Amino acid sequence: MAIQITYQSSVYSTTNTSATYVCSPTWTPPANSLLIAFVCTTYSASPTAPTSVTGHGITYTRLTAGGSTLSTTHQLALYAALSGASPTSAACTANCTTTNGTGGVVIEFGVTGADVSGTAANAIVNSGYSNTGTSATPTVTLSAPGDPLNRGMTFCVVLANANPTTSGSWILTTGAAGAFNTPATGAVGLFENNQFDTAGACNTSNANWRILGLEIKASKTMAMPMIRKAGIGSVQAYGQGVLL
Repeated sequence: MAIQITYQSSVYSTTNTSATYVCSPTWTPPANSLLIAFVCTTYSASPTAPTSVTGHGITYTRLTAGGSTLSTTHQLALYAALSGASPTSAACTANCTTTNGTGGVVIEFGVTGADVSGTAANAIVNSGYSNTGTSATPTVTLSAPGDPLNRGMTFCVVLANANPTTSGSWILTTGAAGAFNTPATGAVGLFENNQFDTAGACNTSNANWRILGLEIKASKTMAMPMIRKAGIGSVQAYGQGVLL
């Protein structure tokens, strides 16, 4: 089954005085699927990542990213989780303290067709892509995919109270981009469903930015060699016990 990435829920807020950022709307993931959450916390100086990210009855695993800080006020992080056999509709939530989040972004995606045979981190081929700069065209370069069925995602945060937009063939779903002020923050999560594009990019106002990228590993099904037996009007898949 091909990978299909779907935006599901988000929050962009500086109004949560408890520094807990809860996504909406609520939804229930398919059993045994992959979940991806892009998170950014803001603070007056040296923000840190959430103490945990939870949702759907599970706890997300923080992935190793190629970069995490933007200026002295923004911290970016990537999270993944396996939904398990019986996920719930509990909202994806970034749990922060008042000293590691006075503003927060969470953008959550559901992924089917990913390799969920191991841990959530094993479903990610590489999450170490990162780039930063000052311009209206944030970009990050992903390596050629380990398999043509793998798919890429990008997460960009800018120091501007404006929603970033997509560039090229990257898909932007309504809700997967947002912004707030104090401090000025714009964020977007982009993905590909039909191809793997090594040129991650988005558009925004001219501002400081950081963009991260990751590659999701596709689930593989074994190709069955098809041999037509002479004199028999059927095709049999040897070694599989399947008569076609």
